[in-house]
Amino acid sequence: MFENNESPSQGLTQLSQSSKNTVEEDFLTLTPRTTIQGLKDCKEITTYILFGTIKHILVDDDWWYTACVCNKAVYPDSKMFFCEKCNKHVIKVFPRYRIKIRVIDSSDSTTFVLFDRDATTIFKKTCADMLDTHDKMNASGNLPKEFDELVDKSLLFKVESRNDHNFKLGNLSE
Repeated sequence: MFENNESPSQGLTQLSQSSKNTVEEDFLTLTPRTTIQGLKDCKEITTYILFGTIKHILVDDDWWYTACVCNKAVYPDSKMFFCEKCNKHVIKVFPRYRIKIRVIDSSDSTTFVLFDRDATTIFKKTCADMLDTHDKMNASGNLPKEFDELVDKSLLFKVESRNDHNFKLGNLSE
């Protein structure tokens, strides 16, 4: 605790302002780069930027899930939904993107999961809007046509490497 009521020095104020980086700075200069093989070989918890190309969308699982307002998946229970994170039954739920994509680079290939925030940014459409459009155009379980735009697209991926060999996809940048 400070015993006086003086405000922090000007230097501290400037430091906090300069610590806010743009997406461009984060992706292009501040975060170290790696390859898919580098991620697989990594033994530490750290964040990397990876340049890769999306080769296809995996269709073995649903491309969306039902989520609570806290964004965690819910499951049907007693004509309602139950959220384990909130530890309660919820009525208000939302569809959220969970798109599995196969990504390659010059060293290897891997599967990433594209979640709601980044998918909404890429498609400029919420998951609910995508489902509504998709249902009107396709009665079958095919993927939305917008997903075709991702195939063969090269992107910068921000990935958190953890020593349990699971990767958390942070952000995307074109």
